[in-house]
Amino acid sequence: MITIKVTKETLDQIEKEYYDNITERNVGYILFAIKTDENIITAYDNKKKTQFKVTIQGDNAIELAKKYSYCPEALPKKQKNEKDNLLFLDVDQQIGSDEVGTGDFFGPIVVCAAYVDHDTMKIIYEYGISDSKTFSDAKIKEIVPLILKKVHFVCKILTPEKYNSLQEKGCNMNKIKAIMHNYVLLKLHARCPYVKNVYMDQFTPGDKYYEYLHGAVPIVLKNIIFREKGEVHFPSVALASCIARYTFLQEIDFINKKYNVKLPHGAGNNVNEFAKKFIAKFGIDEFNKITKKNFKNYLEVTTEKVSLI
Repeated sequence: MITIKVTKETLDQIEKEYYDNITERNVGYILFAIKTDENIITAYDNKKKTQFKVTIQGDNAIELAKKYSYCPEALPKKQKNEKDNLLFLDVDQQIGSDEVGTGDFFGPIVVCAAYVDHDTMKIIYEYGISDSKTFSDAKIKEIVPLILKKVHFVCKILTPEKYNSLQEKGCNMNKIKAIMHNYVLLKLHARCPYVKNVYMDQFTPGDKYYEYLHGAVPIVLKNIIFREKGEVHFPSVALASCIARYTFLQEIDFINKKYNVKLPHGAGNNVNEFAKKFIAKFGIDEFNKITKKNFKNYLEVTTEKVSLI
C-alpha cells in the first residue's frame, strides 16, 4: 500500500476518472473509496482543505502514486509508522465483531468476531479484505475460504426458527444482536485475553447495548469501542464482516439445495413474489422455517386473499 498527498485539483481528477468505481462516500473522514479489479483507492478528508491523503493498494499502486502525487520521491518513507488506524494500515492487536442477515427476510442472522494483529494484516493486504458490502457474493465465496484457516474468529448462527422463538418471547432485533455479539466476543477474547482493543460495528448506542445485556447473559464483555461503519475503520470488523457474510451465504446455499430454489436477498417486492411461490409449492410450515416472521413481508404474503397452498 502507498500513501500519497494530493491537491484538491488532483483529488477531483481521481474522483472523476474513477467515478463509476466509487463504493463509499463521506463515511467518517473518508471522502470516497474506489475499488477496481486492480486497485483500492481511498481518499481522506482534511480540515485545511489544502492537501488530502490518498491510500492506494493493488498491483500498480506505485505507478498510480507517481501519477497523482506532487512529491512521489517522498512516498515510501512514512508507510511503517502511519498510525491513523484505518482499514489498510498497520494496526495493534484487536478484536472486532459484525453481523449479517438482519435485513434479509430469508435465512439466519450470523454474528462473527475476528482477531487481527500484524500478521493478520498481511493476510488482509494479500486478499484485499474490506467491508463485505463492497464484495459480490461470488467474490466472498472465492476469497474467504482461502483465509479461514489462517485467522482466528468465532461465529454464531441464529436460525430463523430460533429467531422467531426469541421474538415471541419479547426479544427485539437489537437485543438479539447484542446477545450474539457478546457471545462471540467473549469466546474469542477468552482465546486472546491480552487484547485490549475490542471494536464493534455500532447498531445501537453503547449504553443501550449494555442495557440489552443486563440480566440476559451471565457475563458481559465491557469496554467495547462502538463505531458506525466500523468495518471501514477497523480491520478486525472488516474481517468479521466478510467471514459472517460467507457463513450466511453458506447457510443460504444449504436452504437453496434443500428446496431446489434460489432465495432472494433483502426484503423487497421480489422477496414477496418469491415467497408466494414458495408457499404455494412447499406450504406454510416449511416457509416458517426459513423466514423472520416479524418482517412486514410475512404479513403481506400470508394474508393476501389468494389461494397459496
